[in-house]
Amino acid sequence: MQRNLSKSFIEYKNGIVVIELRGVFNQQSAEDYQKALFCLVMKLNYAPFALLADISRVEGATPEAFDIVKRIINRLPEFGLVAKAYVYRGPVIKGMMFQRIPELEQLEYSFFTDIEVASDWLTKEYQRHISSHS
Repeated sequence: MQRNLSKSFIEYKNGIVVIELRGVFNQQSAEDYQKALFCLVMKLNYAPFALLADISRVEGATPEAFDIVKRIINRLPEFGLVAKAYVYRGPVIKGMMFQRIPELEQLEYSFFTDIEVASDWLTKEYQRHISSHS
């Protein structure tokens, strides 16, 4: 069975960085994703932001790719991350993430199976944070 190459899409809208990841990630594709993501968040100049990561079309990742994702997750709060959510399709990728990145539990990432529910929740969390700090 042939695996799809990885693709990542990143955009920023109304305080939320929206990411969509697809396919199988190796070290190089994870590094490319990391570079694009940090380029965007650095442009925010430490302003608070929320993160919505749709990983429902990720088919897998190498150990090196998970190591890079772990670095990303650990560094994002330095740049102003205030709320975060993952959208996933099945328990395999979520289970692999918790196995390879145990910090996820301590960093209070929320997991959803529906992107609309995740987006609504994240928007409310972001607005709540902005309101409480103004």
